[in-house]
Amino acid sequence: MGESPSVTSGKVGPLKVGRPVEALFDELRSIHQKHGDDLKGWPAYVRSLSTADEIRTCEYALFDDTDGKTAVQINDEPEEGPWEIDAVIRGGEGTNYDRDFRIVLTFPGDWPKRPARVRIKGILHHILLMDGNEPMPVFYHPQGTYAPSNTEGTYDIMTCLKAVHGFLSAPLKWPEGSMSPLQEREIARQWEEAAASDAERHEIISKYRNDVGAKHNALFEAADSKVLPRAWFDAEFARVVLDGEGDADAIRAMVKEECTGAYSFPFVTKEFSDMVIEEAEHYQQSGLPVRRPNSMNAYGLILNEIGLEGLMDALQQQAFLPVSRALFPAEVACRFDAHHSFLVHYEIGHDLGLDMHTDDSDITFNTCLGKEFEGAGLTICGVMGEEGMRKLRHVYSHVVGRCLVHLGRHRHGADDITKGERLNLICWNHNYLWRKSSPYKTLTLPDETEPPDAQCLSFTHDRDHPNAKPSAWYPPKRSEVRFDKRV
Repeated sequence: MGESPSVTSGKVGPLKVGRPVEALFDELRSIHQKHGDDLKGWPAYVRSLSTADEIRTCEYALFDDTDGKTAVQINDEPEEGPWEIDAVIRGGEGTNYDRDFRIVLTFPGDWPKRPARVRIKGILHHILLMDGNEPMPVFYHPQGTYAPSNTEGTYDIMTCLKAVHGFLSAPLKWPEGSMSPLQEREIARQWEEAAASDAERHEIISKYRNDVGAKHNALFEAADSKVLPRAWFDAEFARVVLDGEGDADAIRAMVKEECTGAYSFPFVTKEFSDMVIEEAEHYQQSGLPVRRPNSMNAYGLILNEIGLEGLMDALQQQAFLPVSRALFPAEVACRFDAHHSFLVHYEIGHDLGLDMHTDDSDITFNTCLGKEFEGAGLTICGVMGEEGMRKLRHVYSHVVGRCLVHLGRHRHGADDITKGERLNLICWNHNYLWRKSSPYKTLTLPDETEPPDAQCLSFTHDRDHPNAKPSAWYPPKRSEVRFDKRV
């Protein structure tokens, strides 16, 4: 077949060329030869597409065992797939999705008999988007429009890209007779509503950056370029993590273990902290909409909603991922696909603290940016699904510029502030491969063998808290907590 594919691989060694990846390599090369690398001869909605030399093998993959359970494991046979490529696709012209979308196409081992799985990078509002930012598989088959591209029933790359463009252009047309006219109108209404919400989000970001004007353009320049100035980071962190090629031993030597499963390390400088705080205050004074950062904090700001999603993308991949890989189980920390990044603000008269909780996060990075404060520690208890979940492990004292990292299911709560203001930058990191695995989906709650510590009770979540809310759910009613008096 001519020259051999040059495929980017992780730590699994050189790729043996198998038949499916040969076909993928040949097809990508043929597409670029046919249309040209300058995109002038491409369909207007294709803004960029990986070359044959940019095919990636997946260092980790989801495997099935004999009991039908799935687990994330290192991919010892990358020649069997899956493989990934990147593309940028434009949404429908004149619609609320008329912008560029970054996507990842993941090709299964039996491609092209099965189509590529699509993941849209970044935030998107769409009625047919599943967990993991993946379109529902039905998007390939609206009335057969984007069905297999030939009589052999296989899916070529351009068919996949056309299907993504259709997904971002108009409500799907379902097979005739499968839905009533009323149902079709409701789907169209919901599609338009989600598309309008997506467009509104981007309009707000555009207004802030172009009309109001950012206070610190350097933050937005980093968001665009993904280049992180070293002056923003603690010198040791920059040396070990940003410039240290992710050496796990060096990272473990840099961090301080605050308690089992929670670590802290020097992270950002005062220059960076002050810029982020000032940018947040500048946005809040602009009159543009401000959403609550999460379901529990009333005060703060979502950085992804003001145009700094790209900055947090860079921090996630260049800073947080190497640290996570060094400190946490590989199946949880093998990759990060998305994040929810926000500031929380504690001050007397506003949010004082936060009830005991877990995060909607696989791994959480919590960095104190300032300002001056007293109190406002972080009480850390056990890990959801493990013994001792409601036993006290540590009370952490925030230090400006220092970051605390822990699993999202590690129970913790913010102690009340007693003086001043505290602002923290929090990044909830999501690994969608891990979230598809059986250990994530079937987390069990073991019976407790001794009473919980009072500091670890949650009035929001724990039914045995003296002031529990009606919605409190733990311990589950199906199984009251048993206390073994012999312990």
